[in-house]
This record gives sequence, C-alpha cells and structure tokens, in this order.
Amino acid sequence: MDAAVTTQPIWPLPPPRPALPPPSRADVVVVGGGITGVSTLRWLQRRGVDAVLLERSRLAAGASGRNAGFLLMGVAANYAMAVRSYGRDVAREVWDFTAHNHALLAEVLQGRAGYLRRGSLTLAASNEERDLLRQSAELLAEDSLPGRHVPLGALLNEDDGEVDPAAAVACIAGSCGEAARICEGVAVHGVEASAGEVRVHTSHGEILAGAVILATNAYTAALAPSVAIAPVRAQMLATAPVDARIAARPTYSHWGYRYWRQRDDGRVLLGGWRDTAVLEEVGTDAVPNPRVQAHLDAHLAALDVAAPVTHRWAGIMGFSPDELPLVGAVPGMPGVHVCGGYTGHGMGFAVNATRVLVDSVLDGAPIPPWLRADRLPARR
Repeated sequence: MDAAVTTQPIWPLPPPRPALPPPSRADVVVVGGGITGVSTLRWLQRRGVDAVLLERSRLAAGASGRNAGFLLMGVAANYAMAVRSYGRDVAREVWDFTAHNHALLAEVLQGRAGYLRRGSLTLAASNEERDLLRQSAELLAEDSLPGRHVPLGALLNEDDGEVDPAAAVACIAGSCGEAARICEGVAVHGVEASAGEVRVHTSHGEILAGAVILATNAYTAALAPSVAIAPVRAQMLATAPVDARIAARPTYSHWGYRYWRQRDDGRVLLGGWRDTAVLEEVGTDAVPNPRVQAHLDAHLAALDVAAPVTHRWAGIMGFSPDELPLVGAVPGMPGVHVCGGYTGHGMGFAVNATRVLVDSVLDGAPIPPWLRADRLPARR
C-alpha cells in the first residue's frame, strides 16, 4: 500500500481530556471509552450514581471511531433472514429496539457530529439476496416497520441515518457534564470479582467498586474470558473529495459484507469484504489487510471513483455467536456486567443497550431474553 496514505481513520479523535487520576473507590467503574462506555456513564450520571470511566487510550480510539458511521435499524442480516434466525417476534423486537436507539442518540446529538437522516439503501448482489430483500420489504410492511422495495431489487429504509462516530462519542461524553469522571490513559489489567465488592487493577493502582461494567466489546475476553465475544477486524478506506454524487445515502450490499457512503465534502468511504479473508480477519491487530484493501480498490473502480485514496484503516469489532448483543451480569463474576458483542452494529445498539443495562444493575429491571448475556453458553 502507498506509504503516503495514512492508516488512521478519517474521523479525528476528540481532543484529549485533562489528566484525571482515578479514584480509589467508586460505586460503579465503567471500563472502555467508546460509545458504550460514554453512554453507560451518561445513564449512570442521570441516576446520580458515583461512577468513573476508565479508558486505556483516548475516547473513541477503538472501533467507535473506526467505523463507517452508519446508523441502521436491525442487524447485519436483512429482515427476512432475521425472522428465519430469531423468529418473527424477536426480529420485530430487535428492529424496534434499534429504532429506539436511533431516537435516543439523535436526542443527544441535536444535529451535531455530522448526524443526518437520509436513509439507507441495501442492494442485492445475487438473485437469492434480491428475493430475500423483497421478502424483507413485505415482512417489514406487515410489522409496521420502515423499509420498502425499490427498483433493481433494493431495499430502502428512509428512517436510517449517518454520523461522524468519533464526534458522536465526544457529544455523548460532553452531555455528561464537566463533573464527569473520565480518566484517559488508564489501562485496566484485571478485575477481581467478589460478592461484596470488585477490585479493579489498573495501571494507576487499585479501585474498589460496587459494580464494574465492561464496555470493552472486542477486548472483553481479556477481563472476562467466559464471555462469548470474538474480536473481528473490519477494513475501510476513504478518498479525496469527488465532485460527482456516488451514493445518495449509506449503502449496504452482499449480505452486509460491503458498504459505502459519501460525505457532504465529497469524500467516498468504503468498507467490508471481510468475507474474502474470514480467518485472517479474526484478532485484535488493527492493521489494514492488503488483500482486503485490494478488493476495496476494485470496488472503487467499479463505482467509477478515480480520486486518490487518502486513508486506509482497520477497526476491531466484537462479534457474538448469534450476532445479537450480550448485555447483563457476567456469569461467575459477581458484580461484573458486560455490554457488547454488537457484531459491527454498535452505533445502532449501544445507547439503548446501556440504558437497559443500567436499569438492570440499579433496579433489577429485566433484560429482554434475546439480549441477555447469559443466554449463550460460557466460553471455556
């Protein structure tokens, strides 16, 4: 790859926060400074909880600042496939859940962070996918959910959105107020769970907490090995501005493995093709894969985009075995909870999922069965 091209994402990180040493005690310790972590902190603060967020690097430095900024309903699979996998009732509930997530995030952003609601387009890459998109449109209509079939075998959801994901994380963190305890540059090395309190071992000493919430997504196994979240690499690139309109709205294709959008400044963002190197793309090494990037280059040419590539980057996503998030108490670790495993759709789930988790931790409120962390066998 061209050495002049940066391997940093196109989304700039939020400015570094003032140095803040972590406390020795807190009611709740949140580990991770992506969209899950800052959303969790926001919900806790709204409830008056003494909470602190620990981030080993910078806010949005992980997958939350390394994605395409799609804000979509549902999961990677189309609605017809989701109905087959989860059943009609659960599929409908998942789509409603992500619609609520969109509304909650939009309320925080207030039009900032590049938030726009221009819809999304899913294009069929095969006859089978075309048939399933048509079925999806029919099922969505029956369930009073947005999404309609359009020419060329595509599915249009006019309610979907797009955002600058790193700026969105900054907005959520900003909404926590100046008194929010967000400690950047503090790594968590281990979590020692017990019935009374949880000991959090960090690079800056030990914290005693009433509860710990792991907002670590792809990196959860380092602190809670039994949680079935696997790290999977995602590839992206961005071009210099293009005068022509290449994509009117965020676009998905090939079962969600291919996706692209065009920003208002003309830059084209393109990602995916993980299915061409499935085994290679498992792990926590956030370095672009030249073979996958070659596929991205080929699709740029197919889109007739001749502008030079300025950015090539990778992000590490957290995948769950059934492609639904894992939310709730970690089995065998008293006082430790998890929220992650979004399978590439953290922007679409995290704000609402953390709301559910905080209500569960503080009030014992039930978590939907399809979302519960203990619905899957523990990893051994």
